[in-house]
Amino acid sequence: MTGMKSLQGLTYEIDDLDEAIKELESQIDKSQLLKNTAAIVFCDYETDVPILIEKLNETFDFPFIGCTGLGLLSSDGFSQSSISITVLTADDCSFEIGITEDIQTNDQLELVGKKYKELSERAGNSGGMIFAYAPWWDNILISDVVTILDNASGGVPVFGGIASDAWTFDKYCVFSNEKASGNSVVMMLVYGNIRPVFTIEHSTTGLTNSHKVVTKSKDTKVYTLNDEPAIAYLEEAGIFNEKTDVFLDYLATPFISTMFKPDDDDEIDILRALVSINHDVGACDFLGSVEEGSELNMVLISKKDIEGSVKKAFDDIFEMIEKTEDYKYSTILCSSCGARYSLIVSDKNTEGKAYINRLPEGINVQGFYSYGEYCPAKGKRHGKLYNALSNESLAIVAF
Repeated sequence: MTGMKSLQGLTYEIDDLDEAIKELESQIDKSQLLKNTAAIVFCDYETDVPILIEKLNETFDFPFIGCTGLGLLSSDGFSQSSISITVLTADDCSFEIGITEDIQTNDQLELVGKKYKELSERAGNSGGMIFAYAPWWDNILISDVVTILDNASGGVPVFGGIASDAWTFDKYCVFSNEKASGNSVVMMLVYGNIRPVFTIEHSTTGLTNSHKVVTKSKDTKVYTLNDEPAIAYLEEAGIFNEKTDVFLDYLATPFISTMFKPDDDDEIDILRALVSINHDVGACDFLGSVEEGSELNMVLISKKDIEGSVKKAFDDIFEMIEKTEDYKYSTILCSSCGARYSLIVSDKNTEGKAYINRLPEGINVQGFYSYGEYCPAKGKRHGKLYNALSNESLAIVAF
């Protein structure tokens, strides 16, 4: 069996970065590094990221990407005020890493495709996996990052998420070994012998079974459902809110968006979080695009739902790992929504408890709590994978 190896480090020191780097370096056995190496780094949103980048570059001679998070996951479970690094190394895989220039408008999202093209041309092929992390934008279509990468790569799987902070939306950033930015997209393209498997869980046991067809929408804004103002759905469900910015008010009541794929006679379910309400026109604005003709169905999420979904997600991924022959898995990456973090309430290690005592030998877990999750969603009829952005979900990839 061949495949990628991973080495992991974790520190709870985020103030003294010299000490933090010493702790991380002590956990990485450099003698195990193979021909090609790169790393993924997640850090607490209070970390001085430019200094962290400087210290990482002084200590390690391989490139890396990463982002901030309001909480992290590792092989030891949940951690806060911490920094984690997962070093990926292989003889039969290679890595290309890049970060876009600053993106301030939707038109500038073309820089994402431009950066992908640059990296893929450098490698000489389209790749077997794309890891991508983006900042929180309130004026740019975050879901378009996935669409652009999907189109540019011809459907190469995209996994990652949206950098987060403590719901203040002013301390997040993404970074690479080159720089940190609150307005760029960072990506890692992996080529060669990589066989990723994915699962995404939405915690949807509390479905309201009140399906509405999106009859008028544009990008993230839904104007009418069943030809009635979208706001009427909220009134009907008894969750109407007179505020405009409602992202934090509706964390426990996201919406399942059933998106149809007519070319493949298939459909996928993803979650959409409600961000704001335009009371003047009766429209609802969501985190991510909502297509006309798709269906919306409100979901009620509880701590119990989250506990059940995380167990199922890891059950599924462990089963896929076990069934795969002639390939040795070494890494599980997670993107879990910050809404799940908030709804867990006091026991922040709820998701960590689902895996820490039953990880297969030789497998490391790394993850962070995000403002949105990039992960392929499986078609409900034929099982084809479609790159997508989801909200309020737990996304997992093993490779």
